[in-house]
Amino acid sequence: MHTLKRAAVELAYKLGYVVKRKSAFGDNPFLDMKQFVPGDTKPLILDIGANIGQSVTRFKATFPSCVIHSFEPSLETFRKLSQNVSNQEGVSPWNLAVGAAVGPKTFSENTHSDMSSFLELSSTGWGKIINKSTVDMVTIDKFMEDQKIPSVDILKSDTQGYDFEVFKGAEQAMKNNKIGLIYFEFIFSEMYKHLPAFDEVFRYLIDRNFVLVSIYEFAHQNRVASWSDALFVNKEYNKKSA
Repeated sequence: MHTLKRAAVELAYKLGYVVKRKSAFGDNPFLDMKQFVPGDTKPLILDIGANIGQSVTRFKATFPSCVIHSFEPSLETFRKLSQNVSNQEGVSPWNLAVGAAVGPKTFSENTHSDMSSFLELSSTGWGKIINKSTVDMVTIDKFMEDQKIPSVDILKSDTQGYDFEVFKGAEQAMKNNKIGLIYFEFIFSEMYKHLPAFDEVFRYLIDRNFVLVSIYEFAHQNRVASWSDALFVNKEYNKKSA
């Protein structure tokens, strides 16, 4: 039987296919997160860069009892987010940006709302800037303090190249092992100017007691990696869920 399976896998490979077990660990970030989050809890999730609520839908499908704080700096996009999550129990939308410091920040809104960013578009980006507005920015550390949040199960960040700044604003939470999982989009291409290198972000998280779980679904532009999603877990959080 094993010989037959091996022959089938080798044949599939020759034909250009890779055979994997259905829902194998490392394939689906939301199913992988479920392996770490205790099943008898109401996980608390920070949804940074919520856009119109796409992640809320996926998190609620995976963790029905979860509590989500969703952040979206664009006022127009925030209105759509608020409308889309209005019937979702345990979801709080915030018209705030999240970064490394508290205060006002200039935000560039794109014709494609999911391309809006605090960074300037570069060679492989798309759309065009239709508005620049000053938005209020908060750090994760300050938000957790203000809202009396003792710990975060999942920090999701999709801020179009600004995720490293989001992490810097969670320095105390990371130092005290108060964040369990970090799920974020990393951009490899020159989609925006002044993007951090992957090794810089990787080292930052490793130095703060996180380890890489998996990298998911590479997107490519011009035959090279452009962006992908990554999941990291805090070592202490991993021990608790083992």
